[in-house]
Amino acid sequence: MKEKVKKVLEKSPARRRAVDMLGVDFSTTATKVVRLKKTKDEIHLVGVDLLPAVDFSVAAQRVELPRNLAAHYASLAYSGPDSIIRMVNAPLSKDEIILHEGKLRELLNVKDDYRVSSRLIKKGQGRQDSNFLAAAIPSDDVEFLLNLFPAGPPAPASVEVAGLSFISAFLNARSDEAENGAVCLIEAGESGSNFAFLNKGKVVLVGKFDSGGAKMRDRVAEDLGLDAELAATIIADRSINISTVVLDVMTPFLKQLSISKDFIERHQSCQVSKIYVSGGVSLLSHWTEMVEQYLHTAVVQWDPFENIQCDPELFPSEIAQQAPRFAAAVGAALGGLEEL
Repeated sequence: MKEKVKKVLEKSPARRRAVDMLGVDFSTTATKVVRLKKTKDEIHLVGVDLLPAVDFSVAAQRVELPRNLAAHYASLAYSGPDSIIRMVNAPLSKDEIILHEGKLRELLNVKDDYRVSSRLIKKGQGRQDSNFLAAAIPSDDVEFLLNLFPAGPPAPASVEVAGLSFISAFLNARSDEAENGAVCLIEAGESGSNFAFLNKGKVVLVGKFDSGGAKMRDRVAEDLGLDAELAATIIADRSINISTVVLDVMTPFLKQLSISKDFIERHQSCQVSKIYVSGGVSLLSHWTEMVEQYLHTAVVQWDPFENIQCDPELFPSEIAQQAPRFAAAVGAALGGLEEL
C-alpha cells in the first residue's frame, strides 16, 4: 500500500471532490506548474509549464497562469529555508492516532508563528513510542503563498513542504520498487537538498540540507575566477575537471546521507538497495556519479511523470528533458487529488 504523505494544510471552507488539480512548486529558480486530471483509475497530464520564480522578499502579487492551467484548485509546495520536516516519536494512548498540536510544537521546537501538521507512520506497541512524519511552515510564508491566489480559480487547497511532496510523486511512479525493500530518495535543487528513506513503502527518515546547485556554482566560480554564468556552463558540460571542487561542496551532505543510511540499515534490519534522485541538480551526471561512489549504492534518476498519461502535444520536449525538476509539483497535485 502506498504511504500517503501528510501535508500542512490550509483548507478552503467548501469544495466538491476534485478530479482536476494544479500542483505548483515555488522553487528558487522557477515556478513549476503541473495540471493533472483523474479519470477512474488513470491520471492524465493536461498542462505543464515553467514560469518565473516568485520573489518572497517583496509583497505577494497574483500569479498569472496560462489558460491551459486554469484548474479550480491548486496544491502548493515550496522550499522555504525556515520550513521543517522531521520524524518524531511520542507516546499515544490505545485509542489515539493524532499527535496533539501542543506536543507537536514542542517536538519540532516551534511556536505559534508556525503552522504544524503530522501523520502517524507507525503506532507504538505497549510502552513503545509512536512514530510520526511531521512538518512545519512559518505562518507568514503560508499567508504569502495564499495571497498569490487572492480570488477566483485556482483556489489554494493546501500548502506543503516540497521536501515531502516529491515523495508522493515517487510512490505514484515507482511504488512497486519501494514496497519490497529499503530505498533512499534525494531531491536536489538550487538552494538545498531533501532526502527520505523508505522501508517497505513507508517513510522511516527524512531530512534537509542547505547544499544545492547554487553552492556548487559559487564555489566553482570562486576557485576558477569565473562569473556565475560561465561556472554554470562548466558544471553542466564538464569541459573542465571540477570533481574536487564539487566533492568538497557535497561532502557534508554525503556524510549526513551515509550516516543516515547506516542508521536505517542497522535499526530497520534492511539494506538500502537503490538511491533515487530528482530535482535540477540530479540532471548533472557528475553529481549522480559522486553520490553513487560515496554511498556505494546504485543511483537511479526517475521520471515523476511515470504512470501518468501524457499527450506529447501537451508535453514540450524542452520540458520533458527537465522532468526530474517537476517531482515536487507532480507530488503536490497528486496529493491534492487524494485529499479532496
